[in-house]
Amino acid sequence: MPLLCTVCAKEPHLKALIEIDGKKAKCDICEEEGIVLSSSDNRFFQLCKALVRFHFNEWDYNPHWGGDGYEQIFYGEDNIFFNESRAVSADMYEELAMDISQGAVYEEYDKGVTVFAGYFDGVQNELLRSIKTSLDPTLLSMAKRLKTENHFDLETELKEILNSFERIATTILQPEEILYRARIGYAARKTSLDSGFEMEYHYAPYSGKDIGAPSPFIASAGRANRVGVSFLYCATNEKTAISEIRPHPGDRVSVGSFRLKREMKAYDLSKSHLLHYFESDELLDTYIPLNTLRILINKTITPAERSQYSITQLITDCIRQLGFDAVIFESTVGTGTNTVVFNSSDAEYIDASARIYLVDRVDYKFSNEKIVSAEPDYVEDILPAAMR
Repeated sequence: MPLLCTVCAKEPHLKALIEIDGKKAKCDICEEEGIVLSSSDNRFFQLCKALVRFHFNEWDYNPHWGGDGYEQIFYGEDNIFFNESRAVSADMYEELAMDISQGAVYEEYDKGVTVFAGYFDGVQNELLRSIKTSLDPTLLSMAKRLKTENHFDLETELKEILNSFERIATTILQPEEILYRARIGYAARKTSLDSGFEMEYHYAPYSGKDIGAPSPFIASAGRANRVGVSFLYCATNEKTAISEIRPHPGDRVSVGSFRLKREMKAYDLSKSHLLHYFESDELLDTYIPLNTLRILINKTITPAERSQYSITQLITDCIRQLGFDAVIFESTVGTGTNTVVFNSSDAEYIDASARIYLVDRVDYKFSNEKIVSAEPDYVEDILPAAMR
C-alpha cells in the first residue's frame, strides 16, 4: 500500500486531502520526504473514486460501453490524478493504480462511492454521468421559468437551496483586504515637454469615484446585478481585474485598489467544495445543486448572451437577501477570483493607487467543438441557454 506525497498527487483535491490527513514521511512513489498519505486510507480511496465520478462519464472508462478500462484513467497524458513521471519504480506506481482500480467499485449508498452503475434484477442500470455535467433539475427548471415568471416568484425556493449550503459556502473577508478594479480608458492625456524630438504622452488614470461602482442611474446589467443596481465588481489581482473587462489590444486601462473597511460575510462559489461531499454516493448527490450553482455563476457569457444573466442575477440577489455582504466566483479569463461587494461603501478607494496600463495583446485559448453531422439521430436541445 504505497505512501503518496503532495507533489506526486496532481489533482488539487488529492493534494489538499494529503495535506489535511497526511503525515511527514518518505513517499513510495518518488522516494522523497514530504507529507504523505497511504493509498489504503479509506478517505483517499473514496476521494479518488469521487474524482472519477466528478470528471468522467461511466462510458469513458467502462470497457463494456466503449471505454478503455477503469485502471487506464490513472495512466498516460490524460491522467489527472498522479504525476506518473515522478515514479522511481514502475511497479510501485502500478501498485498505487491497482489499489484504487481494483478496490471496492460498488458501495452502499451512504457508505462509499460506486463507480459502475451495475444491474438490478438482471437489467442494466442507467450509466453514471459525470457529476460536473449532472445539473440539478430544480435549478434547471428555474432557469427556464425566468422566461415566463417574475424573478421574485422564485426567490423563496432558491433561498432554501442556497441556505442549505450556507455553512459550507460562507467565507469571511477580513478588514484591510485589498481588491482591484479596472476600467477601460483614462481621465486625461497630456504631451510631455521633456520627451525631446519624439512626442510622448502621459496619462492620468481614472481614480476615486471615477473607478468605483457606477451610480444606480447608469448601472447596466451585469453577472450579479440588474439594470439600475450598483455593485462593486472587484478581483483579487490586477491581471484578473483587467482581463474581466475584456479590453482590446491598444486599449489603455485604469486600475485602482480598494480596501475593505470591515469584516464581511461572502458566499463563495469560486471553490468546488467537493472535499465536504466526497465520501459517499449520498453526499455526492447532495453536492450536485451546489455544483450547479457554481457552474451557473462561473459560466463564460459573451456580450451577445447578456440575457443569460437573469439566473445569475437571481442567485446573487437571493444571496444578498440571506444577509451576505458579497459573492465570490471564479474568473474565466484570469488567475484570480472575482468579488462582488453589494454595498460599495464597504470598500474604500486607496488614495494614489491608480495605475494605467497599455494592453499589448490578448491571448485566446480554444478547443474543438463537435460538428452537427448528416445523421438523423438528434434531439432538440433541452437545456436553457444559461446552462449550455
